[in-house]
Amino acid sequence: MTKMQSINNLIQQIKETRLVESHNDLTPNVSTIHAENSTNPTGERSFATKAADSDEPKNAQAATQETSNQIRQERFVEIDRSVAAEIVNRPKMPQYPDLDRWILVEKLGHGAFSNVYRARDSTTEFGEVAIKVLRSFQMDSNQRANILNEVQIMRNIDHPNIVKLIDFFESHQFCYIILELCTGGELLPQIVRLSYFSEDLSKHVIVQVAKAIEYLHETSGVVHRDIKPENILFVSVPFTPSKNPKPQQPGDEDKEDEGEFTSKFGSGGIGEIKIADFGLSKVIWDNRTGTPCGTVGYTAPEIVNDEQYSMGVDMWAMGCVLYTLLCGFPPFYDESIQVLTKKIACGQFIFLSPWWDHISKSAQDLVSHLLIVDPKKRYNIKEFMEHPWIRQADEETVFTVGMPPLDSLTGPALWTDESNLPATAQRRC
Repeated sequence: MTKMQSINNLIQQIKETRLVESHNDLTPNVSTIHAENSTNPTGERSFATKAADSDEPKNAQAATQETSNQIRQERFVEIDRSVAAEIVNRPKMPQYPDLDRWILVEKLGHGAFSNVYRARDSTTEFGEVAIKVLRSFQMDSNQRANILNEVQIMRNIDHPNIVKLIDFFESHQFCYIILELCTGGELLPQIVRLSYFSEDLSKHVIVQVAKAIEYLHETSGVVHRDIKPENILFVSVPFTPSKNPKPQQPGDEDKEDEGEFTSKFGSGGIGEIKIADFGLSKVIWDNRTGTPCGTVGYTAPEIVNDEQYSMGVDMWAMGCVLYTLLCGFPPFYDESIQVLTKKIACGQFIFLSPWWDHISKSAQDLVSHLLIVDPKKRYNIKEFMEHPWIRQADEETVFTVGMPPLDSLTGPALWTDESNLPATAQRRC
Protein backbone atom coordinates (compact mmCIF):
# COMPACT_ATOMS: atom_id res chain seq x y z
CA MET A 1 0.00 0.00 0.00
CA THR A 2 1.39 3.40 -0.96
CA LYS A 3 1.85 6.27 1.48
CA MET A 4 -0.93 8.24 -0.21
CA GLN A 5 -3.37 5.32 0.07
CA SER A 6 -2.54 4.86 3.76
CA ILE A 7 -3.29 8.50 4.55
CA ASN A 8 -6.48 8.51 2.46
CA ASN A 9 -7.65 5.38 4.33
CA LEU A 10 -7.07 7.19 7.62
CA ILE A 11 -9.10 10.20 6.49
CA GLN A 12 -11.90 7.88 5.34
CA GLN A 13 -11.91 6.17 8.74
CA ILE A 14 -12.31 9.56 10.42
CA LYS A 15 -15.26 10.38 8.19
CA GLU A 16 -16.93 7.00 8.79
CA THR A 17 -16.52 7.34 12.55
CA ARG A 18 -18.27 10.71 12.51
CA LEU A 19 -21.29 9.22 10.71
CA VAL A 20 -22.24 7.11 13.74
CA GLU A 21 -25.37 8.65 15.22
CA SER A 22 -26.15 8.77 18.90
CA HIS A 23 -29.21 6.89 20.17
CA ASN A 24 -32.40 8.77 21.03
CA ASP A 25 -33.88 8.83 24.54
CA LEU A 26 -36.11 5.91 25.51
CA THR A 27 -39.77 6.15 24.52
CA PRO A 28 -41.64 6.84 27.77
CA ASN A 29 -43.88 4.01 28.94
CA VAL A 30 -47.46 4.94 29.74
CA SER A 31 -49.53 3.14 32.36
CA THR A 32 -52.83 1.55 31.27
CA ILE A 33 -54.66 3.63 33.87
CA HIS A 34 -53.47 6.87 32.30
CA ALA A 35 -54.27 5.55 28.85
CA GLU A 36 -57.83 4.68 29.82
CA ASN A 37 -58.45 8.09 31.36
CA SER A 38 -56.81 10.10 28.57
CA THR A 39 -58.79 12.36 26.24
CA ASN A 40 -58.56 12.79 22.51
CA PRO A 41 -57.20 16.00 20.88
CA THR A 42 -60.64 17.64 20.93
CA GLY A 43 -60.98 17.14 24.68
CA GLU A 44 -63.84 14.59 24.35
CA ARG A 45 -63.97 11.26 26.13
CA SER A 46 -63.06 8.12 24.20
CA PHE A 47 -65.53 6.21 22.09
CA ALA A 48 -65.47 3.34 24.62
CA THR A 49 -66.40 5.68 27.49
CA LYS A 50 -69.28 7.21 25.53
CA ALA A 51 -70.60 3.76 24.68
CA ALA A 52 -70.57 2.75 28.32
CA ASP A 53 -72.76 5.76 29.24
CA SER A 54 -75.32 5.19 26.50
CA ASP A 55 -78.52 3.13 26.56
CA GLU A 56 -77.28 0.66 23.92
CA PRO A 57 -77.81 -3.05 24.56
CA LYS A 58 -75.24 -4.81 26.75
CA ASN A 59 -73.95 -6.96 23.90
CA ALA A 60 -73.18 -3.82 21.86
CA GLN A 61 -71.35 -2.35 24.87
CA ALA A 62 -69.41 -5.57 25.36
CA ALA A 63 -68.38 -5.65 21.70
CA THR A 64 -67.29 -2.03 21.83
CA GLN A 65 -65.32 -2.61 25.04
CA GLU A 66 -63.64 -5.68 23.54
CA THR A 67 -62.57 -3.68 20.46
CA SER A 68 -61.24 -0.88 22.65
CA ASN A 69 -59.27 -3.32 24.82
CA GLN A 70 -57.80 -4.99 21.74
CA ILE A 71 -56.63 -1.66 20.28
CA ARG A 72 -55.16 -0.64 23.63
CA GLN A 73 -53.36 -3.96 24.03
CA GLU A 74 -51.84 -3.75 20.55
CA ARG A 75 -50.69 -0.20 21.22
CA PHE A 76 -48.88 -1.15 24.43
CA VAL A 77 -47.31 -4.21 22.86
CA GLU A 78 -45.92 -1.90 20.17
CA ILE A 79 -44.60 0.54 22.81
CA ASP A 80 -43.03 -2.29 24.82
CA ARG A 81 -41.28 -3.63 21.72
CA SER A 82 -39.95 -0.16 20.90
CA VAL A 83 -38.63 0.35 24.44
CA ALA A 84 -37.07 -3.11 24.52
CA ALA A 85 -35.34 -2.55 21.18
CA GLU A 86 -33.83 0.73 22.36
CA ILE A 87 -32.69 -0.80 25.65
CA VAL A 88 -30.96 -3.61 23.79
CA ASN A 89 -29.31 -1.29 21.26
CA ARG A 90 -28.16 1.36 23.75
CA PRO A 91 -24.55 0.80 24.90
CA LYS A 92 -24.28 -0.03 28.59
CA MET A 93 -22.38 2.63 30.50
CA PRO A 94 -19.75 1.52 33.04
CA GLN A 95 -20.19 2.09 36.75
CA TYR A 96 -17.43 4.14 38.39
CA PRO A 97 -16.98 4.60 42.15
CA ASP A 98 -17.99 7.95 43.69
CA LEU A 99 -19.70 9.10 40.48
CA ASP A 100 -23.27 8.68 41.77
CA ARG A 101 -24.28 12.27 41.12
CA TRP A 102 -23.47 12.03 37.42
CA ILE A 103 -25.45 9.81 35.03
CA LEU A 104 -23.29 8.68 32.10
CA VAL A 105 -25.18 8.98 28.82
CA GLU A 106 -22.72 8.47 25.97
CA LYS A 107 -19.02 7.82 25.41
CA LEU A 108 -17.44 10.71 23.49
CA GLY A 109 -13.83 9.53 23.16
CA HIS A 110 -10.83 8.01 24.86
CA GLY A 111 -7.11 8.50 25.44
CA ALA A 112 -4.18 6.46 26.70
CA PHE A 113 -5.35 6.64 30.32
CA SER A 114 -8.83 8.09 30.03
CA ASN A 115 -12.37 7.90 28.70
CA VAL A 116 -14.58 10.92 28.06
CA TYR A 117 -18.35 10.75 28.54
CA ARG A 118 -21.36 12.97 28.10
CA ALA A 119 -23.25 12.91 31.38
CA ARG A 120 -26.24 14.44 33.17
CA ASP A 121 -26.21 16.02 36.60
CA SER A 122 -28.83 14.21 38.72
CA THR A 123 -29.21 17.35 40.84
CA THR A 124 -29.94 19.39 37.65
CA GLU A 125 -27.53 22.13 38.83
CA PHE A 126 -25.31 21.85 35.75
CA GLY A 127 -27.43 19.96 33.23
CA GLU A 128 -25.26 18.05 30.77
CA VAL A 129 -21.48 17.98 31.17
CA ALA A 130 -18.41 16.19 29.84
CA ILE A 131 -16.62 13.88 32.28
CA LYS A 132 -13.02 12.83 31.76
CA VAL A 133 -12.36 9.63 33.70
CA LEU A 134 -8.65 8.98 34.20
CA ARG A 135 -7.27 5.63 35.32
CA SER A 136 -4.86 6.94 37.95
CA PHE A 137 -3.76 3.40 38.87
CA GLN A 138 -2.08 3.19 35.43
CA MET A 139 -0.20 6.48 35.76
CA ASP A 140 3.27 7.15 37.05
CA SER A 141 4.09 10.07 39.34
CA ASN A 142 4.95 12.43 36.45
CA GLN A 143 1.69 11.73 34.61
CA ARG A 144 -0.30 12.29 37.78
CA ALA A 145 1.58 15.55 38.40
CA ASN A 146 0.62 16.71 34.88
CA ILE A 147 -3.05 16.05 35.61
CA LEU A 148 -2.90 18.03 38.83
CA ASN A 149 -1.10 20.84 37.00
CA GLU A 150 -3.82 20.91 34.33
CA VAL A 151 -6.55 21.08 36.97
CA GLN A 152 -4.76 23.82 38.91
CA ILE A 153 -4.39 25.97 35.78
CA MET A 154 -8.03 25.47 34.77
CA ARG A 155 -9.25 26.39 38.27
CA ASN A 156 -7.73 29.85 37.80
CA ILE A 157 -9.19 30.39 34.31
CA ASP A 158 -12.54 31.92 33.47
CA HIS A 159 -13.19 32.94 29.87
CA PRO A 160 -16.11 32.31 27.47
CA ASN A 161 -13.77 30.84 24.82
CA ILE A 162 -12.12 28.36 27.19
CA VAL A 163 -13.77 25.14 28.36
CA LYS A 164 -14.79 25.65 31.98
CA LEU A 165 -13.72 23.30 34.76
CA ILE A 166 -16.76 22.40 36.89
CA ASP A 167 -15.24 19.97 39.39
CA PHE A 168 -12.36 17.60 40.06
CA PHE A 169 -12.24 14.72 42.52
CA GLU A 170 -10.57 11.36 43.00
CA SER A 171 -11.41 7.84 44.11
CA HIS A 172 -8.98 5.07 44.95
CA GLN A 173 -8.30 4.17 41.29
CA PHE A 174 -9.73 7.03 39.22
CA CYS A 175 -9.57 10.80 38.77
CA TYR A 176 -12.64 12.64 37.50
CA ILE A 177 -12.51 15.97 35.66
CA ILE A 178 -15.99 17.46 35.18
CA LEU A 179 -16.01 19.92 32.28
CA GLU A 180 -18.38 22.18 30.42
CA LEU A 181 -19.96 20.24 27.52
CA CYS A 182 -19.28 21.51 24.00
CA THR A 183 -22.10 19.99 21.96
CA GLY A 184 -20.31 20.15 18.61
CA GLY A 185 -17.14 18.32 19.62
CA GLU A 186 -13.73 18.84 18.00
CA LEU A 187 -13.06 21.12 15.05
CA LEU A 188 -10.93 18.62 13.11
CA PRO A 189 -13.83 16.44 11.84
CA GLN A 190 -15.56 19.60 10.59
CA ILE A 191 -12.52 20.50 8.51
CA VAL A 192 -12.60 16.99 7.04
CA ARG A 193 -16.35 17.29 6.40
CA LEU A 194 -16.22 20.72 4.75
CA SER A 195 -12.79 20.26 3.04
CA TYR A 196 -11.90 23.82 4.08
CA PHE A 197 -13.60 26.85 5.64
CA SER A 198 -14.57 30.10 3.97
CA GLU A 199 -12.65 33.20 5.05
CA ASP A 200 -15.68 34.33 7.08
CA LEU A 201 -15.94 31.06 8.99
CA SER A 202 -12.15 30.81 9.37
CA LYS A 203 -12.10 34.30 10.88
CA HIS A 204 -15.07 33.43 13.13
CA VAL A 205 -13.05 30.52 14.54
CA ILE A 206 -9.56 32.01 14.78
CA VAL A 207 -10.69 35.30 16.39
CA GLN A 208 -12.30 33.38 19.25
CA VAL A 209 -9.19 31.24 19.63
CA ALA A 210 -7.16 34.47 19.69
CA LYS A 211 -9.36 35.97 22.41
CA ALA A 212 -8.76 32.88 24.53
CA ILE A 213 -5.00 33.07 23.89
CA GLU A 214 -4.98 36.80 24.70
CA TYR A 215 -6.64 36.04 28.03
CA LEU A 216 -4.19 33.24 28.80
CA HIS A 217 -1.11 35.27 27.87
CA GLU A 218 -2.01 38.60 29.42
CA THR A 219 -4.34 37.77 32.31
CA SER A 220 -3.18 34.34 33.48
CA GLY A 221 0.44 34.23 32.28
CA VAL A 222 -0.26 30.83 30.73
CA VAL A 223 1.18 29.42 27.50
CA HIS A 224 -1.07 26.65 26.16
CA ARG A 225 1.60 24.83 24.08
CA ASP A 226 -0.82 22.52 22.26
CA ILE A 227 -3.13 24.63 20.10
CA LYS A 228 -4.44 22.43 17.25
CA PRO A 229 -7.84 21.59 15.67
CA GLU A 230 -8.30 18.58 17.97
CA ASN A 231 -8.10 20.89 21.01
CA ILE A 232 -10.51 23.46 19.59
CA LEU A 233 -14.12 22.60 20.49
CA PHE A 234 -17.34 24.31 19.49
CA VAL A 235 -20.97 24.69 20.46
CA SER A 236 -23.24 23.52 17.66
CA VAL A 237 -25.77 25.95 16.16
CA PRO A 238 -28.67 25.47 13.70
CA PHE A 239 -27.65 25.10 10.05
CA THR A 240 -28.98 27.53 7.45
CA PRO A 241 -28.41 26.52 3.79
CA SER A 242 -26.60 29.04 1.58
CA LYS A 243 -28.94 31.42 -0.23
CA ASN A 244 -26.40 32.21 -2.95
CA PRO A 245 -23.82 29.37 -3.17
CA LYS A 246 -20.38 30.52 -4.32
CA PRO A 247 -18.76 29.02 -7.44
CA GLN A 248 -16.90 25.79 -6.74
CA GLN A 249 -13.15 25.92 -6.24
CA PRO A 250 -10.69 23.18 -7.34
CA GLY A 251 -11.63 19.89 -5.70
CA ASP A 252 -14.95 21.17 -4.29
CA GLU A 253 -16.97 18.27 -5.72
CA ASP A 254 -17.18 16.59 -2.29
CA LYS A 255 -17.45 19.78 -0.22
CA GLU A 256 -20.63 20.06 1.81
CA ASP A 257 -22.57 23.31 1.90
CA GLU A 258 -21.08 25.47 4.63
CA GLY A 259 -24.37 27.33 4.91
CA GLU A 260 -25.23 30.97 5.36
CA PHE A 261 -22.72 32.79 7.54
CA THR A 262 -23.99 35.13 10.25
CA SER A 263 -21.58 37.43 12.08
CA LYS A 264 -21.03 36.45 15.75
CA PHE A 265 -23.18 33.35 15.16
CA GLY A 266 -21.19 31.26 12.69
CA SER A 267 -22.14 28.81 9.95
CA GLY A 268 -21.81 25.15 9.03
CA GLY A 269 -23.31 24.31 12.43
CA ILE A 270 -20.22 25.84 14.12
CA GLY A 271 -21.03 28.43 16.77
CA GLU A 272 -19.08 29.51 19.86
CA ILE A 273 -15.47 28.31 19.98
CA LYS A 274 -13.73 27.03 23.12
CA ILE A 275 -10.16 25.80 23.49
CA ALA A 276 -9.52 22.74 25.65
CA ASP A 277 -6.86 20.36 26.97
CA PHE A 278 -4.44 22.18 29.24
CA GLY A 279 -2.36 19.08 29.90
CA LEU A 280 0.74 20.71 28.38
CA SER A 281 0.05 24.24 29.58
CA LYS A 282 2.44 26.13 31.82
CA VAL A 283 2.42 29.37 33.79
CA ILE A 284 5.49 31.33 32.64
CA TRP A 285 4.42 35.00 32.42
CA ASP A 286 7.42 36.80 30.88
CA ASN A 287 9.85 33.99 31.58
CA ARG A 288 11.08 31.45 29.08
CA THR A 289 11.05 27.67 29.24
CA GLY A 290 12.73 24.85 27.35
CA THR A 291 10.55 21.78 27.93
CA PRO A 292 9.91 19.95 24.62
CA CYS A 293 6.17 19.48 24.11
CA GLY A 294 3.27 19.88 21.68
CA THR A 295 2.07 18.18 18.51
CA VAL A 296 4.78 18.05 15.85
CA GLY A 297 2.81 19.55 12.94
CA TYR A 298 1.88 22.59 15.06
CA THR A 299 5.12 22.91 17.05
CA ALA A 300 7.15 26.11 16.72
CA PRO A 301 10.73 26.10 15.36
CA GLU A 302 12.21 27.13 18.71
CA ILE A 303 10.78 23.95 20.27
CA VAL A 304 12.00 21.56 17.55
CA ASN A 305 15.39 23.32 17.68
CA ASP A 306 15.47 22.66 21.44
CA GLU A 307 15.74 26.36 22.25
CA GLN A 308 14.25 28.48 25.02
CA TYR A 309 10.76 29.67 24.10
CA SER A 310 7.87 31.75 25.40
CA MET A 311 4.34 32.84 24.44
CA GLY A 312 5.28 32.96 20.75
CA VAL A 313 4.80 29.19 20.39
CA ASP A 314 1.03 29.69 20.71
CA MET A 315 1.12 32.33 17.95
CA TRP A 316 2.95 29.92 15.63
CA ALA A 317 0.33 27.25 16.36
CA MET A 318 -2.44 29.75 15.58
CA GLY A 319 -0.78 30.40 12.22
CA CYS A 320 -0.81 26.65 11.50
CA VAL A 321 -4.48 26.40 12.51
CA LEU A 322 -5.49 29.40 10.37
CA TYR A 323 -3.60 27.99 7.38
CA THR A 324 -5.40 24.64 7.83
CA LEU A 325 -8.84 26.26 8.14
CA LEU A 326 -8.40 28.27 4.95
CA CYS A 327 -7.17 25.50 2.64
CA GLY A 328 -8.00 22.21 4.38
CA PHE A 329 -4.48 20.89 5.01
CA PRO A 330 -1.63 21.95 7.34
CA PRO A 331 1.33 24.13 6.29
CA PHE A 332 3.90 21.58 7.43
CA TYR A 333 3.48 17.94 6.56
CA ASP A 334 5.58 14.88 5.85
CA GLU A 335 5.30 11.21 6.76
CA SER A 336 8.90 11.35 7.93
CA ILE A 337 9.21 13.05 11.32
CA GLN A 338 12.82 14.00 10.49
CA VAL A 339 11.81 15.74 7.24
CA LEU A 340 8.82 17.41 8.92
CA THR A 341 11.03 18.72 11.72
CA LYS A 342 13.46 20.21 9.16
CA LYS A 343 10.61 21.94 7.32
CA ILE A 344 9.39 23.48 10.58
CA ALA A 345 12.87 24.47 11.72
CA CYS A 346 13.42 26.59 8.61
CA GLY A 347 9.79 27.71 8.16
CA GLN A 348 9.47 25.84 4.87
CA PHE A 349 5.85 26.33 3.79
CA ILE A 350 4.07 27.61 0.67
CA PHE A 351 0.68 28.95 -0.36
CA LEU A 352 0.07 26.07 -2.71
CA SER A 353 -1.72 26.78 -5.99
CA PRO A 354 -4.56 26.28 -6.89
CA TRP A 355 -5.88 25.89 -3.32
CA TRP A 356 -4.72 29.34 -2.25
CA ASP A 357 -5.59 31.15 -5.48
CA HIS A 358 -9.04 32.24 -4.24
CA ILE A 359 -7.88 33.24 -0.73
CA SER A 360 -7.28 36.94 -0.14
CA LYS A 361 -3.74 38.32 0.00
CA SER A 362 -4.62 39.89 3.34
CA ALA A 363 -5.35 36.46 4.85
CA GLN A 364 -2.13 35.09 3.36
CA ASP A 365 -0.22 38.04 4.80
CA LEU A 366 -1.56 37.35 8.30
CA VAL A 367 -0.55 33.68 8.10
CA SER A 368 2.92 34.76 6.94
CA HIS A 369 3.35 37.02 9.96
CA LEU A 370 2.51 34.12 12.28
CA LEU A 371 4.73 31.51 10.62
CA ILE A 372 8.00 33.39 11.02
CA VAL A 373 10.89 31.34 12.39
CA ASP A 374 12.31 34.17 14.51
CA PRO A 375 9.89 34.56 17.46
CA LYS A 376 11.00 38.19 17.90
CA LYS A 377 9.65 39.03 14.43
CA ARG A 378 6.55 36.84 14.74
CA TYR A 379 3.26 38.57 15.52
CA ASN A 380 2.23 38.69 19.17
CA ILE A 381 -1.43 38.55 20.13
CA LYS A 382 -1.90 42.35 20.06
CA GLU A 383 -0.46 42.61 16.54
CA PHE A 384 -2.63 39.71 15.45
CA MET A 385 -5.83 41.41 16.66
CA GLU A 386 -4.83 44.66 14.91
CA HIS A 387 -4.25 43.07 11.49
CA PRO A 388 -6.52 44.45 8.71
CA TRP A 389 -7.91 40.98 7.89
CA ILE A 390 -9.05 40.54 11.50
CA ARG A 391 -10.51 44.05 11.69
CA GLN A 392 -12.09 43.63 8.23
CA ALA A 393 -10.36 46.81 7.12
CA ASP A 394 -9.45 47.48 3.50
CA GLU A 395 -5.87 48.47 4.25
CA GLU A 396 -2.59 47.61 2.61
CA THR A 397 -0.54 45.14 4.62
CA VAL A 398 3.16 45.57 5.32
CA PHE A 399 5.60 42.65 5.26
CA THR A 400 7.88 41.92 8.17
CA VAL A 401 11.55 42.77 7.53
CA GLY A 402 13.18 39.79 5.83
CA MET A 403 9.87 38.20 4.80
CA PRO A 404 9.88 37.26 1.09
CA PRO A 405 7.04 38.52 -1.15
CA LEU A 406 4.00 36.28 -1.11
CA ASP A 407 4.23 35.57 -4.83
CA SER A 408 7.63 33.96 -4.35
CA LEU A 409 6.10 31.41 -2.01
CA THR A 410 3.41 30.09 -4.33
CA GLY A 411 5.52 27.73 -6.43
CA PRO A 412 6.02 23.99 -5.88
CA ALA A 413 9.78 24.20 -5.26
CA LEU A 414 9.60 23.49 -1.53
CA TRP A 415 7.71 20.23 -1.96
CA THR A 416 9.71 17.24 -3.13
CA ASP A 417 6.75 15.62 -4.92
CA GLU A 418 2.97 15.47 -4.84
CA SER A 419 2.97 12.34 -2.65
CA ASN A 420 4.33 14.46 0.19
CA LEU A 421 1.16 16.53 0.23
CA PRO A 422 -1.30 15.83 3.05
CA ALA A 423 -4.17 13.49 2.13
CA THR A 424 -6.71 16.33 2.08
CA ALA A 425 -4.71 18.12 -0.60
CA GLN A 426 -4.19 14.90 -2.55
CA ARG A 427 -7.92 14.27 -2.63
CA ARG A 428 -8.43 17.67 -4.21
CA CYS A 429 -5.69 17.31 -6.85
